[in-house]
Amino acid sequence: MYIDGVSRLNKLYRSLKSILRKLLKKRMQRSKSRQFDLDSLIPKNAVDEEIRILSLDGWTQIEQIGEGKYGEVWKYATRIKATPVAAGKHLKVQRWNLNEKQKNDLKKRVKNFIAELNTLYKISSACSEHFVQFIGCYLSSEKLILFTEYMENGSIKEQILDNPLNEATALKYTFQTTQGLKFLHHYKEGRIMHRDIKCDNLLLTNNYDVKLADFGLVHNLAVDSESYTMTLSAPCDSVGTPVFAAPEVLFGRPYGRRADIWSLGCTLVEMLTSDPPHAEFWEKHKEQAQFFFSQAQAESFNQLEYKGHRLVPNASELVQRLLD
Repeated sequence: MYIDGVSRLNKLYRSLKSILRKLLKKRMQRSKSRQFDLDSLIPKNAVDEEIRILSLDGWTQIEQIGEGKYGEVWKYATRIKATPVAAGKHLKVQRWNLNEKQKNDLKKRVKNFIAELNTLYKISSACSEHFVQFIGCYLSSEKLILFTEYMENGSIKEQILDNPLNEATALKYTFQTTQGLKFLHHYKEGRIMHRDIKCDNLLLTNNYDVKLADFGLVHNLAVDSESYTMTLSAPCDSVGTPVFAAPEVLFGRPYGRRADIWSLGCTLVEMLTSDPPHAEFWEKHKEQAQFFFSQAQAESFNQLEYKGHRLVPNASELVQRLLD
């Protein structure tokens, strides 16, 4: 009786296992039919030869060094003599369950994205002193990876996790950032905005000099369906980080180079205090997007105050006036 019962259980187990395998196989087949190859989105010869990495043979993934909304960042050993070590950002791109309209929209955005990658390569090559060098991109049916120069000293954000910077160092970093922004804002082929200045995006060389990273051009390939502008010209959409965004950006109005300067001022506050302006307020209301817009449009008496003596009360008068 006992043996008969065990036999039946074994038979039931095998049957269930077989059914599950069939279900998983069907699900995988359906999934494959609902996704598409990233490679198919890129027109032939759209990516400049200098930045198209055709194969990762000979490249080694060493360790993960970061992760954000737009994907993971890994340290790589490359086969390129000039850059034997690189940082690879694995971008998340929605490829599942898209209807034809969404596919066409994504294809258009990817096309703009690739054009801007070509521009980014030209900028980082022309002014390598102030910009993290863009090495190239690898594109397969499933992966889109952007490779840049590896900055072993990390970002300014990592430098202020425990203690803020002293004024001399903060002013040095701010000055070096303005040099990079000046190059962008007066770029000979068309004025460009960075659109996401903050300590996270200011990386440090071996000599602790600043290089600008992470232009606001990867945002539209995020895994979710949020709509961000891909253009490097004067946009109306918000691309950067709201806490660092100028009021006109939060309004959704056209904005220009001054928006980068506003963000730089917020970044200087972050360097000196370890937090951006009014960090507690924004943290409290981070799930209530309407607060960002209501504060930007509030009457002057009800707005958050962005005065140097309020934002950095312990700083010198020179720094406070600079922020004003």
